[in-house]
Amino acid sequence: MSIRRISSTLVAGVLLAAVFAVPAAAKPAPVTKITFKLDSHQVAAGDQVTSSVLVQTRSGHMWVAFPGAVLSIVVDGVEVGLATAGADGLAPVAYTAAEAGDHVMKVVFAGDETHKKAQRAQGFEVSGSTPIATAPEAPVLSATAGTALVSLSWTVPADGGSPITGYNVYRGSAALTESLLASGLTGTTYDDATAVTGSTYFYVVTAVNAVGESVWSNEVSATAL
Repeated sequence: MSIRRISSTLVAGVLLAAVFAVPAAAKPAPVTKITFKLDSHQVAAGDQVTSSVLVQTRSGHMWVAFPGAVLSIVVDGVEVGLATAGADGLAPVAYTAAEAGDHVMKVVFAGDETHKKAQRAQGFEVSGSTPIATAPEAPVLSATAGTALVSLSWTVPADGGSPITGYNVYRGSAALTESLLASGLTGTTYDDATAVTGSTYFYVVTAVNAVGESVWSNEVSATAL
């Protein structure tokens, strides 16, 4: 065998070995697909923006459900919640719209070790605005002196958009020195049976709701008989 033929055989063998020595490329992660359509693209403030998002993954030549996929729900670039796909690949989405105007909701699957990232977006419009509840307005207070007793009564004030849960009564021995006497009262009257005959007392009352306590009512005074 000639030297040239031997050299050619060696070169071919080296090249063939090099080809088989190259590691096989990693199998690409399955593609993830999100099907996302809002039930309504126009809602009023305070209503919910809803959808049933379908999450699927590629299996061979077919799309199959992707149970357990965790989705991030993003509105105008801010994450507002999470949703998890069930056994059928469906993930319910519900977001309470508050701010009027045009908005964009995005559903994002961040990807994991075995599935690729996916996302879809939908626009929606919110009409009107949700009133913001405040503490109640102050009641109007009146007092009537009795024997070793001062009877108080007050009006029911505007609740500030949140139901009134109770009233607090404050008492002092001089004007503007009142401190808490009774709290959590559910009615609009209160008898101060701790009043001492001949003593003058000053009173104010406040209303309370889930937001907080109102400012003091008008101040009244009475001298127990």
